[in-house]
Amino acid sequence: MNKLTVGIIGGVVVLVGVSAILIARNGGTDDATVSDMKTGKSETVNVGDNAVVAVDACSVLTEAVAKNILGEGAEKADLPAAGQTSTKDVSVSNCVYTAKIDPTAAVRMSNTKGVSLLIRSGKTKDGTDSNKGQFGSQKPTGVQDVAGLGEAAYFNPQFGQLNVLKNGNWYIISNYSGTVGSGTAESGQVLAKALGM
Repeated sequence: MNKLTVGIIGGVVVLVGVSAILIARNGGTDDATVSDMKTGKSETVNVGDNAVVAVDACSVLTEAVAKNILGEGAEKADLPAAGQTSTKDVSVSNCVYTAKIDPTAAVRMSNTKGVSLLIRSGKTKDGTDSNKGQFGSQKPTGVQDVAGLGEAAYFNPQFGQLNVLKNGNWYIISNYSGTVGSGTAESGQVLAKALGM
């Protein structure tokens, strides 16, 4: 390759980079439609200065994490699309794994184990503020504050769920044995730490 070709390629790279910066700076209140290539689902998101990227729950609660907590028999559950609803301000994503149940066990319910993660990602400032409110003025009564996770965290014994605020997103974490909702603060923290909270 000669010096002229290298110079032209370098100049194009610089121009593309500058264009991307200008587009990002000028797009403060614009919206863009993005599509999940896997599911085909599309949604409108803010771009520019106030843009927040939605977090997919299954990209956080991976198969490797589930197997670490539940064992090699961990299986991803199929969830109805209704559980993944979003608004213009908040994107909701859910991921669930269950341990393989011993079919010969006398009481199958007591052998049920599972982990789940529901994430409410703020797509706008209003969505992020709504998430933060759940850890402030709108925090439910009867919850136990938990230190050392995200910006704020609490355990809700009514639902057996650990709630963590991280980067403006609300993570609802369950790690249960027996029935759904039987998680403890300790089991939730084990999963939260495995998720990098």
